[in-house]
This record gives sequence, structure tokens and C-alpha cells, in this order.
Amino acid sequence: METIIKNKNQVPKFSTEQIYVNNDETKYNEVYDKVDKTIEQLQLSKKDSLHMKLLFEESIGMVKAITGDFTAIVWVEEYEGENWLRLVGKTNMDIDKKTDLISVSSSGENALAVGFMGKIRDFVETGLLNYDGVMKLQQKYSGYGMGISGSYLDTAIASNPHAFTGFMWTMDDYKKSLKEGNGEPETTAYWDELEKSIVASIAKDVVVGVEKNQIEMAFIMEI
Repeated sequence: METIIKNKNQVPKFSTEQIYVNNDETKYNEVYDKVDKTIEQLQLSKKDSLHMKLLFEESIGMVKAITGDFTAIVWVEEYEGENWLRLVGKTNMDIDKKTDLISVSSSGENALAVGFMGKIRDFVETGLLNYDGVMKLQQKYSGYGMGISGSYLDTAIASNPHAFTGFMWTMDDYKKSLKEGNGEPETTAYWDELEKSIVASIAKDVVVGVEKNQIEMAFIMEI
């Protein structure tokens, strides 16, 4: 499968079967059975197996929480010293659905965007809409909220300044932006939030790519 997020240094030694996920909760027992089988295939240590299962649960939980008709596939790619838990999803959510979601909050912001993964979900939901929606999110978080200021990257601009295909965000860039906050109260609060995140404590990095109606995530775990 052609993906937005690339590992430029390596070709995967092994890729697991892709698992289909949507927001139909009646299918989740079957989904988690497949997750367990996938983890067995990777032949990880007991600790790494637990960490991989937690990453699967967090990524699938985000799929369940995203508003609208959202479907995804998840699988693992094995590299030298790293496992990449990949998620590729698509949605038919439109700007009206996002507006309805935001309007639920009396503050006019997405009240559900709580915690590190909640903010990533907000980024994903907004980024899947359109260019205008993404730029509004950048203004909303204006610097720190997701460390997004300067982190939105048009994935085609480097090779073709006239092209526009999507946006990219990484946890590594987010951490750097928070460190540049020099201990200001807002950045300190977001750093504390990051330190409490299961995903941030397990993953070496998290990469999120958005292109048109497609979203990709890569949770990179050292092994």
C-alpha cells in the first residue's frame, strides 16, 4: 500500500495482516482477537507485547471516537530496532459535522479534545475537512495547544512549491515546540499532559499525516 508517512531509511522486514476497524462496537471482540494474533506473530518480549497492545488500544479507541463515518485499517511493520504500528483511515465527515461537534461546547471549542490523544483526534478530524479547516485549527492552537504552529507541513511543497497534498505532524516536533516555551504556564501544563500520556510514554515518536479525506498515523516503538 502506498502511504503518506514513509520510513526513508529502511524497508520493513515483516508486515502483519491488516485489520479493518470502524465504529461498529459489535465487531470489536473480533478486532481485538486479531490484534492478539498480530502481536503473537511479532514474537516480542512480554513487556513489548503489552506496550504494543496498549498502542493498538489507543489507536483503535481514537477510531471509535472520531465523529462521522470513519473506517481504518491497522497493522504493524517490523524494522531493525523498531516496530511501526500503522493506521490508515478515511471519512466522509464534512464541515457541518465538525461545526456541530465544536458547537457542543459553550466555549466554542471542541470540548472533547482533552489529553494528548484527544488533541491528536481534534487535529485528525479538522485536518480531514479541507485546507480552510486545517488553517483554522492552526489559529485555534496558535503556538502551543498542539505545538502545531510551524508543524503543519505541506508534504509536497519541498519538491514542488505549487503542489498541495496534505499536512504532517510529529510528536517529536511537538516536544521541541513545548521546550521552546521556556517554562511558561501554558507549555508546562501541556508538557505535564504529555508525560501522563500512555502513548507518549511508550512510543519513540508519533507521526500523523492528513491528505484530502485520508489520515495516517504511525506509532513508532523501539524494540
